Amino acid sequence: MLRAANTGVTCFINQFGRVTQELRDETGSTFTEGVLSGDIKVPSEHELTFYARHGELFAKVCGVITLIAIVLTSLTRWRRL
Repeated sequence: MLRAANTGVTCFINQFGRVTQELRDETGSTFTEGVLSGDIKVPSEHELTFYARHGELFAKVCGVITLIAIVLTSLTRWRRL
C-alpha cells in the first residue's frame, strides 16, 4: 500500500502492516516535500477479503443488534410506567 499525504507521513506499507519505506528530511521529520519511489508487489492470485465475500453483512448485523437493544430498552421503560 502506498500512503501519500500533504500533512502527514508518506510511506509504503507491506501486506503485514509494516512501514517499509518512509519519506523524511535530513532531520528525520516526516513533514517535508519530496518524492518516494519504490516497488509494489501485486499478487497474480489473491484471496477474497471478508468484505468482498460478505459485503455489508457486518454493518447489517450491527444494525440488527442496535435495533434489538433499542426495542429492549423501550420495552423495559414502558413496563415501568
